[in-house]
Amino acid sequence: MFTLTNSLWRIVSGPVMLIFIPTFLTSQTQGFWYTFISLAALTVFADLGFTTIVTQFAAHEYAHLSFNPETRLFEGDEEGIKRIGSLLRFVIRWSLSVGAIGFPIILSVGFIMFYNKDSHVNWPIPWCIYILSSGLSFTTATLLSFFEGCGLIAAIEKNKFIGAVAGSVSTIIFLYLGFGLYALAFTAIITSALNLVLVYYRFGKLTLQVINISKGYIVNWKKDFLQLIWRYAISWSSGYFIFQIYTPLMFQFHGAIEAGRVGISIALVTAVFSISNVWIYVANPKLNMQASLKNWSAMDRLIFKSISLAVLTFGLGGIFILGVMYFYSDRLSFLHRFLGILPMTILLVAWILQIVINGLAVYLRAHKKEPMVLLAIVSAVYIFVSTILITKYLPAQYLFLGFLTSVIWGLAYTVILFIKKRKEWHS
Repeated sequence: MFTLTNSLWRIVSGPVMLIFIPTFLTSQTQGFWYTFISLAALTVFADLGFTTIVTQFAAHEYAHLSFNPETRLFEGDEEGIKRIGSLLRFVIRWSLSVGAIGFPIILSVGFIMFYNKDSHVNWPIPWCIYILSSGLSFTTATLLSFFEGCGLIAAIEKNKFIGAVAGSVSTIIFLYLGFGLYALAFTAIITSALNLVLVYYRFGKLTLQVINISKGYIVNWKKDFLQLIWRYAISWSSGYFIFQIYTPLMFQFHGAIEAGRVGISIALVTAVFSISNVWIYVANPKLNMQASLKNWSAMDRLIFKSISLAVLTFGLGGIFILGVMYFYSDRLSFLHRFLGILPMTILLVAWILQIVINGLAVYLRAHKKEPMVLLAIVSAVYIFVSTILITKYLPAQYLFLGFLTSVIWGLAYTVILFIKKRKEWHS
């Protein structure tokens, strides 16, 4: 219910945001806005799949425990609580260490990219504030990945809903008041701080319980994580070149205005993807628990149902977007800030196929394995090279051809891999 509420809020707030941004920002500032967001996605190189592994490990440990909603504490075998507590201690140490190294590097990358651009946009201070907020959000996301693995999705979605409402409202207010890029920066720092406070409110008592009870209890989680994380690191870092490279490349080769059109178009499509992917997101902790209990038939039913609902939801959203662009492009002036019908169609087709790939990958990773490394590497190299060539030599409407063709053969590979690994692991 709470996940659905969040999705409904995205349905309401998403279009409003996509109207306010081109209305209250200049074309150049819009380009910086979405390039900020794409560069901040370099946090993937700090994460490297760590949060996903945390969810999986927490789910496997929590499968033998229970949560008491009245006391907000774990119940079950004391040994199990000690193990999951030692896992949380490890997660906190890891996230703080990685964040302290990674985010100054991301900050520097932004300064290098923006410094020589001939622009009247005031970007340095907003960029610093935005990266600071990204660091806070990274720590929060790491903690939430642990509690997500424990099946506490309702509480997490409550937090996300409050943060989303606060973020949308503050962005609209700051844009209306003419804050420009500061609207993005101030909203980011407000929502990241609020989310951190909400995590303490929802899970503070539980966190103290498992940390205190696990004092002196040592499990070599680092060894277990390192066996997986190098594979996840390749997949997740490759994901940046697969999903986030387009706006920075357009910014580099064609300037801020075209980057803004690309960025807002991607934001629109990925918003529909995020709403559709809720079906798979909600299923993820259950898939990990069922894998721990070797309940294979329940896993199969759950993933096929989730993927079907996600594809249906995205399909309806995509039809609506193309319908609005086709019938109202001459009546709604702000639609010219987006890409045209052809590139939007290419992007929508690519992302609906990506939903299937994503669902099958979640299923395979629930077995605490990462079989998608080869696909991630090949896709990243192919998309990076093809997109650079397309961006440099072809019109912007063909920007996503590399992404689409990659997803087509990537889906075929994923289906074959899914059939093979499912048979191998379940036998």
